[in-house]
Amino acid sequence: MKLFTNMVTITALVASIIIFLTPNAFADGKSIYASNGCEGCHGNEGTGSVGPRLAGQQEKYLIAQFKLIRDEKRTSGLSSMMAPAVKNVSDEDISAIAAYLSGL
Repeated sequence: MKLFTNMVTITALVASIIIFLTPNAFADGKSIYASNGCEGCHGNEGTGSVGPRLAGQQEKYLIAQFKLIRDEKRTSGLSSMMAPAVKNVSDEDISAIAAYLSGL
């Protein structure tokens, strides 16, 4: 019974942390997206323009593709246009942008 009580407490704590952090992560991702000029090709809310639609894509997918382009391991499509723009974007910022876009 004690184990069950501890598990419930831990689960509630983790859920509270996630709920507390989610709005901030979304806002951070939105501001990082805008400040890096992503809107120029992907639209104000990631709906696509010159570049593809990113809004609503899975977060893991966005992170993986972003890193492949940044690290010049993906060269298909317009990724060669994007590579210089994302060359210095940190993993933390990539994760924030992906969280924002996947939440749209």
